[in-house]
Amino acid sequence: MNRLSNQIGYLVLKEDGAVLESGGELENDERRANIFQGLVNITENVDENFMPNSGCERISIVYEDHSYNICMSNRRIFIVKLRNTVSHVGIINNSNNGNVFSSSENGAAPTTTLLT
Repeated sequence: MNRLSNQIGYLVLKEDGAVLESGGELENDERRANIFQGLVNITENVDENFMPNSGCERISIVYEDHSYNICMSNRRIFIVKLRNTVSHVGIINNSNNGNVFSSSENGAAPTTTLLT
């Protein structure tokens, strides 16, 4: 897997949640792999009457200082943990065009974005 400049860690999962590859802070992190797998499963079970075409391709969870970007492709689930950067005007951003989760381990509530 290609490394991004602000990448902190990554996981690659099979559809059933089995870890195929991992690295950085997410290396061999089966607990988080199970959480991400559960999140993906939730998106697959949304009522079609509530949200037509509900299957999503990307999920972003954004915290203050880092984010998680989950992407489904080729029967695999790719999860990347990225460090957010603070610009000179104090705006928190990431270098992946908004396709990221940002989080702070200090208990701050994340913002979750589902992108279809």
